[in-house]
Amino acid sequence: MNILTTAQKSNEAIQEEAKALASSMHMTYIKRGKTSIPALFSKYQCEYIAVLAGSGLTIHFPENQQHTFHLSMAQLRILRLQRGEGEHLVNAIQTILNANEISDKEEFSFLDCTIGLGSDSIVVSYAFPQAQIKGLEGSFPIWLATSYGLAHYSHNVKSVTDALRRIEVSHDTFENYLSNLPDGSIDIIYFDPMFEVPVEDSPQFKPLRGHTVESHIDDTIMEEAMRAASCGVIIKERQFSSVFQKYPPHQWVGGRYSRIGYGVYMKELL
Repeated sequence: MNILTTAQKSNEAIQEEAKALASSMHMTYIKRGKTSIPALFSKYQCEYIAVLAGSGLTIHFPENQQHTFHLSMAQLRILRLQRGEGEHLVNAIQTILNANEISDKEEFSFLDCTIGLGSDSIVVSYAFPQAQIKGLEGSFPIWLATSYGLAHYSHNVKSVTDALRRIEVSHDTFENYLSNLPDGSIDIIYFDPMFEVPVEDSPQFKPLRGHTVESHIDDTIMEEAMRAASCGVIIKERQFSSVFQKYPPHQWVGGRYSRIGYGVYMKELL
């Protein structure tokens, strides 16, 4: 049972919003009262509890961990874009657009197959306001936090808030979603799978350990992605990862001293 409740000190408006949100998400609304989170876990034996407050939505886990949507690294990456500095994912996308003679002012579709906390899609939406961005997330609690945050989080810079609002997120796995896409229906398809060698002590992912959906790129996924993409595919990984050894990209975009970068696969070169 997936539970959604409110903070202990919540007004009627928040409670009504929580009820509506629970209904739309097929979750069970529980009236909080003064009950503590540990007591709720003990009573309902659930995997996580979503708590709505005036400050936003927080996902609580039994391990005394919690997760709330935040801009994370997207904030720093946007600052670099504002200063006119380079951004590797933006450059990788620009490479595909240039190869297909698409202006960076033209509309194009971008599918983030592993949206997670939303950082990459936020950066893409900010850099390309005309892009139609859709994200997929297989983990329900991560999807819930990210989709709610993108729809409700307000930044003090309007263009950043606007970037969040332009992103659509679905609770689905890319294995399922890609197989149902028509040929050439998405311009650019993007993967940021779990790294083969995990990044240790990543603070934003620490509360989510054990609650992520681990997916890997294999022959079927590559074939489906290249079939469904009209312009190209981008994969984020370490430069010498097995995925790049098995599927050598047409171009690798990354920093000179960066171990992590973006493999670019051009549809026109296949």
